[in-house]
Amino acid sequence: MVAKLDTSLIDFWIFDLDNTLYPAKNNLFSQIDKRMGGFISQAFNLPLDEARKLQKKYYHEHGTTLRGLMTEHDIKPQDYLNYIHEINFDVLQRDNALNEALKNLNGVKIIYTNASYDYALKVMERIGIDGMFSDIFDIKSAEYYPKPDPQSYHKMVRELDVDPKKSVMVEDIARNLVPASEMGMKTVWVPTGHKWSEEGAGPEHIDYTAPDLVEWLKSLGKD
Repeated sequence: MVAKLDTSLIDFWIFDLDNTLYPAKNNLFSQIDKRMGGFISQAFNLPLDEARKLQKKYYHEHGTTLRGLMTEHDIKPQDYLNYIHEINFDVLQRDNALNEALKNLNGVKIIYTNASYDYALKVMERIGIDGMFSDIFDIKSAEYYPKPDPQSYHKMVRELDVDPKKSVMVEDIARNLVPASEMGMKTVWVPTGHKWSEEGAGPEHIDYTAPDLVEWLKSLGKD
């Protein structure tokens, strides 16, 4: 059994955004997923089913669909990001329990996302955690190298002056925790029940599993 996290040793809390700080059951990302397919369909004049296949191919080969489009077709990233983030945020609701749990964490809190800064702000405002984080390290900050590309992690810790050995990283996609673990971070996996969440799941790089993130965060303050 893994020992309880000693929060006195933690100076940095690094959180993924989508499907981590709000429940995957809200299906916000499914809207983005559809927009990705739509963008490819329009950009290359492809039937939607073929566009979807290309989308998934790029995701698996390059880490994100965007990175694949940039590498293979020199697509301008901002055009793509603007298009896919035109979605309905009303599926998200304010989460007062999450807000309170985050307030009780001592240390610097950071959002680390493969999405854009503006999108992250909209999500955070909608669920009521805007103003809780000192920084948002988005895909542009990472020079469009997505998690789990190690150079993205190294750029993040360097630019935000993060000490990996005094950090916790929280993620819903298990494979994104591999580089964090290798850098010395404590890792927390928030499983969603979907196959993509489980990719790369393994005890060698997952220190804690939190099916309910708020309850896990609340448990840190209990004896």
